[in-house]
Parts: sequence; C-alpha cells; structure tokens
Amino acid sequence: MNKSFLYTFAFFVTAALVLAQDKDKALLEQALNMKPIQSDAEIDIPSAEEAAQCELVVSDDNSRMKLLGPQKQILRVFIDTDHDEKHLVDQWSYYQNGIEVYRELDTDSNGKRDQFRWLNTAGTRWGVDENEDGIIDYWKQISAEEVSREIILAVAAEDVRRFLRVTLSQSELKTLDIGHSLTETVAGKIAKLQVGFAEAVAAVNFKDGKNAEWFQLNAVMPGIVPAGSRGLPKDLTVFENAAVTAGDSGSVKQIAVGTLIKIGDNNWRTIDIPGIYDENRPLFTFIQPAGITNSTGPADSEVVALMNQVQAIQSEAAALPKEQRPAKHKQVVGLLLEIIKKSSTNDERENWIRQLADTIMDAAGRNEYPEGKEQIVKLFNSVNKPGKEELAAHVRSRQIMTDYYIALAAGGDDMKAYTTWLEALEELCNTFGSTEAGLEGMIQLASYKEMAGAANEESIKWYTKAAETAGDKPSTQKLVQKAKGAVRRLTAEGKAVPFTAMDTEKKPFDVAAYSGKYVLLVFWEQNSAGSLPIIKTVTDKFESKGLIPVSVNLNTKEDSDAVNSAAANSEVNWRTLYASNGLDGTLATYWGIITPPYMILYGKDGKVLKTNIATAEELQQTLQRAVSGEL
Repeated sequence: MNKSFLYTFAFFVTAALVLAQDKDKALLEQALNMKPIQSDAEIDIPSAEEAAQCELVVSDDNSRMKLLGPQKQILRVFIDTDHDEKHLVDQWSYYQNGIEVYRELDTDSNGKRDQFRWLNTAGTRWGVDENEDGIIDYWKQISAEEVSREIILAVAAEDVRRFLRVTLSQSELKTLDIGHSLTETVAGKIAKLQVGFAEAVAAVNFKDGKNAEWFQLNAVMPGIVPAGSRGLPKDLTVFENAAVTAGDSGSVKQIAVGTLIKIGDNNWRTIDIPGIYDENRPLFTFIQPAGITNSTGPADSEVVALMNQVQAIQSEAAALPKEQRPAKHKQVVGLLLEIIKKSSTNDERENWIRQLADTIMDAAGRNEYPEGKEQIVKLFNSVNKPGKEELAAHVRSRQIMTDYYIALAAGGDDMKAYTTWLEALEELCNTFGSTEAGLEGMIQLASYKEMAGAANEESIKWYTKAAETAGDKPSTQKLVQKAKGAVRRLTAEGKAVPFTAMDTEKKPFDVAAYSGKYVLLVFWEQNSAGSLPIIKTVTDKFESKGLIPVSVNLNTKEDSDAVNSAAANSEVNWRTLYASNGLDGTLATYWGIITPPYMILYGKDGKVLKTNIATAEELQQTLQRAVSGEL
C-alpha cells in the first residue's frame, strides 16, 4: 500500500478525477485495505469474494467517501470534516454489523491520527496519541469496566506501558483534592505501581498471554465517599476491592484489581497492583470496613518523599556537566538505600534492591559513576544468602556489567576486560544456573560464542543447558523456547526441519510445499532493512536456478502494511512472513534468532543446507556451492 495513502488517505481531489478513473479499482482496494491503527478494534472485514462486490460512494462536495459492502451495508466512512484546501481526510470511521464501532481522528490536520475512539457496541474508550506514533499516550475517557480489561490485557502481554496508562498519575491525584493524609496514602500506592508490575505478571501467571480473555468486572455498586467525610471537599466515586473474571487458555481466574477511582464524567483509574484474588486479603483505600487494615503502611509517605527526591536529582543530573554527575548518582544511591530500609514488605524491599543494582549499572555504563564498582560488591554480598538466589543472581549480573563498563572506561586492555567479562558470565551461569538471570546469562554466553565464530558445540552446550536447567518454571518459558529454537537452528543442517507460518496477506506458508526449489529464509527487522536490497542483488542471480527468497519480518508493529514498508520501499517484493512481538515473537523464537539479518537455506530435497548466513557475500558463496552440488 502507498505509504502516504496509509497515513493521510488524500483521495479524490475532485469529483471529475474520480469519474475519470471510474472509481479506480486501485482506490477501492486501498479503501478495503485500510486497517485501524489500534489492533484490538474489531470491525467487519469482507472476504475476497465479498470485496469484489464492494463499492465506493463519494459525496458531491468531495468531503466524504463511503465504502459499502455487498448488501449495501456501511463498512468504512472517510471524511474531510474541516473542508481544508487539500481535501485531506481527518476522520476514519469503521463499522461492524452496520454500526460505527471505532473512529480515528486527526485533530491538528497534519495527516497523522492523534485520537482513537471506540463507540456504540465497542465501548467508550477515547485515547489520545500526543506524539502521533500510533501508541495511545493517555485515556481521555475510559470506563471502570474498560480499565479492568486494560489491566488484564496489560498483565497478559507483560506490557507495563499499557498498565500505567490506566493508573492514576501524580498530576491526576492533585486534581482530586482529597486532603493531605489520603493524598499521601494514594501517592504511596502510585509510587509502587511500575516497580510492582513484574511482581503482578509473575503472580497472575497467565499460561499463554495471547489467549488471555477479559470476561467481566466483579464489584459491588460504585460507592460515594461524601464531601465532608475524611476531609473531602467534594464527593469521590470509587469501586473498592474490585476483581475481574478472566480466561486463561480454557481455565478461569479471579484477578484482584483493588480500588478504581472516577476522575471525570466517564474516566477511571486504578491505584493497586493486580494479583490473584484472595478473599482473606481484600484491597480497600477510601471505604474501609471495620477490622480491615489499610494495605498501605505508615512508612509509605516517607518512601514517596524519598522517591520524589530521587526523581528530582535524576532530572537535575541530566542537565549537569559530566564531571558533576558522579556526585548526583551517589546521592541517588543513598536515597535508594534509605527506601530499601523503609520498605514495608520483603517483596517491596527486593524490588528496590533490583532497582538499585540497575541504577548503579546504568550510571557505570554512561561512564559517570566509578564508585559503583565498590558499592555493587557490597550490595551483592548483602543478598548472597540461601533462599535469595533469584535476587542475588540479578544483582550479580548487574555487578558483572558494572565491572565491565568501568574496566573499559579506565582505558586499559579492552580484550582483557572482555575476557574477564566472559569468565564472570560463565561463573554466573554455573553458580546461579536455575535463576532467571542465570538463564539469561547462558543464552547471552551462547549467542556471544556463536557471533564470535566459536564452534557450534560451545553455543549448543550453553543453549541446551539453559533449556534443561529451567525446567517448567512459568517465568522462564520464553527463555527456554528461545534456547530450544537456537539448538534447532544450530543442528538443522542436513535435516528436513518443518517450518510453517502466516504471511502478511494472512495466507499460510509451509516450507515443505516448495519441494524441488531452494528456499532462502531472510530474517530481518527495521535496523537491518538496509541490507535487503543488497541481498536481493544476490538472490536475483539465482532465481533462474530455482531459488525462492522469503522475507521473515521481525519488527514489532502489528500492522502488516507498516511492518512491510521497509521492504516495499526498497523494491524487495518477496513473500513476507510475519508474527508480532519481533525478536520475542514466534518466528524468531522457533529458530532462536538473536541478531538479524540472518539467513537459512533449504535445499531442493527439503533439508536445510546452511543456517549461519549473515552477509550477502556469504550468501553468494553458499548459493554457488549449492547449485554446483558442493553442499
């Protein structure tokens, strides 16, 4: 699809042009192919047979175009609402069963959509995309039910950004005007949300996030905390101790979402970290039944104050000359140590320790904190105890990187620093192999040995150890599948390895269907898209020899048109396979792809000839050997 059309849909400058083109089939096809930017908008999509019977209807003043289905039902409406001189569309409406269910808006008339609304039977959500990158930045309107749905889908997808969009922000908290005591209580909860999200993902533990479903919000009627109560100057509407019924690959779970707060006419936010519902641990904030203590401890206001100091110092440090930043990093570390001491639960304490280790490593990585080397050693020694293996492994992994960064910054022998880092990484893998950080280390070690040109046996050894050590722990299954995929790839040569996928046209692909042909799988993503034209110059020479190049796109954007744009712009018109989530998606995971571009060549007999092809030069040599019978 033409990229400018995708973003502006600047069609039919005049009615005469439309008539002259006889409602151009290409324009009709573009209208049919227009897809919502937000992937969870459910709309009517005609089949290929139905599409042939669709038609476009243009208004007399050229400001409106309707796409009608075979039964004359409305499928899409594209409108120029402000009648600007360029006749650019600024409203895109999508229908289901003849009802408008989703609308996209360009409110500043720059050709890019910045607001997204779900309507009628699809709900009430109204999202705003301030930087116009296709991702909603905040909700202008969203109901309590939809907030609870967003929480479930965010946890299922392990998407902290999506979760934070429905949490109460500090600026929104100020508008509630709920008094000093309650403000401190709620601010304390807000301060824990981002750090606690990983804990929520682990606690809820969906079997397969892609198949998670929201069924309903379970809560008694919303309650009014009346003006004058607890010092409130005006009524406050809340749900307390709310839960959600969610589907999890055929089973059902009850997920606690706690307190939901109304902040506008139809706008709600959450302030609690979700988890599995426990009737013995209800979550209340404003309407507190007798005998149930508040889930926010008395030290939380102090933690909030310390966190505010941390944020202020970090903002200040970013604007300072580099030589002044180490002192600021030292202040931040000191404040985080104070927060750790004041943590009310063990889980909170461990989360802050992890954040402290990450903070030291990040500062060292920018060559701004040489003191971090000594401090992170002390931190590791303080947590390296029986029963604390996961925490100790996390800190140790950050210590290894901190040491490496500081060694490089010292200006000594870079190769020695690199060798020391590899030795320390291997020690981490051997000592903490069953932890998540240890498993990540094994995969990192295996991939580095692979990229360094080491024998496959070394890489296979570490990938295999990662897969075997992890067992069936839910939190490490993604790493396990990646490791198994790498072993599959590294041991594939000479085997008829099955490989099926969906292409960007939603058609199934099966490598086994290309018997008698060479099939080249070209794995790439946006940063390596520039290599595609170079690779194509090589593949063009061998297509007469029976070579079928297949693009395997590892970008993360959901829209197949946008995902494939880099290939299209470079005139690489291969069939393209695609699955969401990029390098964490199913296609990259199946083969254990770490760094694109990467190519795998199947022979005419359906068996893999070569797997470790990374450059056009290597591809040229491999194909020459293949067609000459040397492979």
